[in-house]
This record gives sequence, C-alpha cells and structure tokens, in this order.
Amino acid sequence: MAQRPRRRRWPVLVACVLAVALAGGVLLAMRMQASGNGNKADEMPSEAADVRRDQGQPNATAEQRPDPQSVQPRKTELATLLAEGRVDSIRLVGDSITAGYGTDGYVDPDLAGEGDVIYDDGEGTVHRETSSEAQSWANEFRSYASEHGVSRFVNAGINGAFMAGLAERPQAWLGEGADVIFVALGTNDAGYYGPEEYRDASERALAAAADACKILVVVSPVSDLRPEPMLVEPAGSLGDILHQICEARGYLFVDARDAVAPEQFSEDGLHPTTDGSLAIWACICDTLDL
Repeated sequence: MAQRPRRRRWPVLVACVLAVALAGGVLLAMRMQASGNGNKADEMPSEAADVRRDQGQPNATAEQRPDPQSVQPRKTELATLLAEGRVDSIRLVGDSITAGYGTDGYVDPDLAGEGDVIYDDGEGTVHRETSSEAQSWANEFRSYASEHGVSRFVNAGINGAFMAGLAERPQAWLGEGADVIFVALGTNDAGYYGPEEYRDASERALAAAADACKILVVVSPVSDLRPEPMLVEPAGSLGDILHQICEARGYLFVDARDAVAPEQFSEDGLHPTTDGSLAIWACICDTLDL
C-alpha cells in the first residue's frame, strides 16, 4: 500500500490562533464599551443623582430615600400664618349665603335692626352684620379664627349682593380692610350679568379687595338648583372666570361649585341649609389646609 503524504498541521494551528485572538478582541471591545457607559454614569452631576434618589428611583438605596413619615405636606400661606397666630383680622365679603340665610339660627340683621354696620355708602344705605348664632360656614370660620388668635372677624355678607356692588363701592363695603379678605360673590350675578360684564366687575372688585388686605381669597359661587332659564350665566361658568382672574393675579381660589349636594339646599333651591353651609366650610378647609 502506498504511504499517504503527511498533512501539514501549522495552517490549522494558525487559524485557531487567529480565531481566539478575534474573539478576545470582540470581548475586549464589549468590556471597554460597558466601562465607558459606566464612566458616563459616574460623571452624572450630583444634583441629578440627588433628584433621582429623592424620587425613589431604583438607583437610590433604602437609606437614601426620604422617609414618608418625615415628609410634611405643604401648607398654604394662610394656613401657616393662622397656625403661627400672625393673622389679626379677617373680613368676609359676600351675599346671603355668606350671611347665613337658610341656616339654623339665622335672623336678618337689617330687618331686626341689630348688629354692627358692615356697609355704609354715606348716602343712607346701611347694612348690618348677621348674628354669630347662625350655623353657617362663616360662623364656623369665626370660631376657628378666634382659636387661632384672630382678634377682629367681620362677616360682611349682604342679602342680594352683587360683585358689581363691590366694584362700584369698594370703600363702603371693605371698610378699613383686614389682614385677610374673603370675597364670595356671584350667585346673584348669575341671574343678571353675562360673562363679560361679570369678568369686568370681578376684576375691578377683586383688585380693590386685594389693595385692602395682605391675602385675598376668592370663593366661587356654588352650583345651585335654579332652572337654567332663570340664569343669564350658570354659576359654573362664573367660577371659571374667577379661577382665571385668580391665576392671573395670584389670588387664592376656592372652587366651591360642587361643594353642596342637591339635598343640602333649602326649598328655594338657592340657599344652602346648615348642612350645605358646613359643606362649604369643609371645602374651604380642604383647599386652604385649615
């Protein structure tokens, strides 16, 4: 039998060496890329890392994340000042709902001829403050304010009042002003004024109120049960107008449009009962952190 020629093995060895080297190069490149990405993460600004940790994202350890028990809710400026006893006077400017008409214990002060004067235009028109016995949101606020060091609290709620009335005679209604003024007007306006008229009156009235206080709070009218044909503009739309003005001017806004349930109105469908008025107070407390 003829002898087979011996195969040369070195080409095979060279090919193996080259394959190993190529694989090693790919692996090295991958490691370098991973290392480069790690360097970028290491170079992340400390502020960004702190934000990511504070947000509780995965890279934050349990020790770095804030304890939910230690995070205090943000308070409104008014709530803080009241809590610290730094509010001396509060004045409410509103209509019959602010006065407490429809609530238990309410007595019309103008008919009774009793109570401090809250409005005097100097031409013979005078209105008096409703009794503190009425179980209304205003009197709930009066008690709360007294407990927090407020020495002068005036409920200048007037039956049948309009935002236009405050715009036209602010001095007669605002008196000497107060540290904090609440304006809650619009229920009566809804039956007489369109949106542009109401916006104009509101801008002038609220600007005058803001000039007479340190903090102005605007409370929207509630959505009552009057049939739509009775209204020129629904209370909901007037609330939108007030919200827009407050955002533009920096006034505090309380949206009370849905605060009162249908069963919490008096038989006239307009004035909240005691329960309804207290629901308005609850809405104010919730909005302002009181």
